[in-house]
Amino acid sequence: AARDALQPYQEAADWEGGLALLRALDGPRAAQLSANDWYRLHRALVVAMQTRSQAAALPPPPDDSGLDALRASLDLRCFFLTAPRVPLCRRIDERCGAMLQAGLLREVSDLLLQRKLLPSHPAGRAIGYRQALEYLLRPCYAPRDADALSSFVHAFAAASRRYAQQQTKWFRSETSFEWVDVDWSAPEAAAERVLASVRKPRLEHEDDLAAPRQAEMRAVKPDEGKAMKRYVERHDALEDVAVCEALLREADACCEALQAARADLLAADEALAERYPWHAADAGGEGGTGSAARAAQRMSGWSAARGADAGEPGGAS
Repeated sequence: AARDALQPYQEAADWEGGLALLRALDGPRAAQLSANDWYRLHRALVVAMQTRSQAAALPPPPDDSGLDALRASLDLRCFFLTAPRVPLCRRIDERCGAMLQAGLLREVSDLLLQRKLLPSHPAGRAIGYRQALEYLLRPCYAPRDADALSSFVHAFAAASRRYAQQQTKWFRSETSFEWVDVDWSAPEAAAERVLASVRKPRLEHEDDLAAPRQAEMRAVKPDEGKAMKRYVERHDALEDVAVCEALLREADACCEALQAARADLLAADEALAERYPWHAADAGGEGGTGSAARAAQRMSGWSAARGADAGEPGGAS
């Protein structure tokens, strides 16, 4: 019933209309959802329709294993390592490049051929896998397509930077986490800071969490936002001729190995999409059927997306 109720709204990319269905049953839960997260909207609507109760009002499940009591007895110390955004984004770009040089495309290609990974799998939505799947299954494959490779690398890195910024935004509201500055040139200092905090008595640790310094670290920094507007990506995978040539050869080999199976893979993905219909809408509210079919549509828009993203890779906060 929830799926049938949501389907017309999803097909019309009407997020507010779909969200209104949940809001009528569970307003607090509706307010927690991120825009265009159709998967979680469906899950929340199922719970609300089956229980006719707000999620917050549902009784907690019985603690037969005693895990809740065990957790309550533990002195847990949580930490969030933070760094200036520009150096962090540089490291993210480097990490994406390292994953590519370590064989990400070959890994995804092998999983595709074994039918262990398809775009409509839950894992197929993961950053890195998703962009690699779109690249490998793109229509009109041509060998030595440097533009397609460049678009893929930029899309992979941009999605990774956006996710890092989303994590930072989320942890700003988690006051049980102590924020710790990290200097990538001397990570030992951050490790010592964490160990020192762990050795403190619990009450002293709680005082540290409430200290003004923690509030300052969590606050949005306008200067970082301005610096990110001037951020320019650098990728060895594209700028180093030898590295780029090697990556192009590997990419071509993967794409060519998939060409004969491409039609069967797209058909299998369409069938799988019926099991995971709420994976059909991406962050932009895109409709359609199988993820692989939608990937073909997105490939043509990657270059435009790159231009829009390059000015603010990590978001505006």
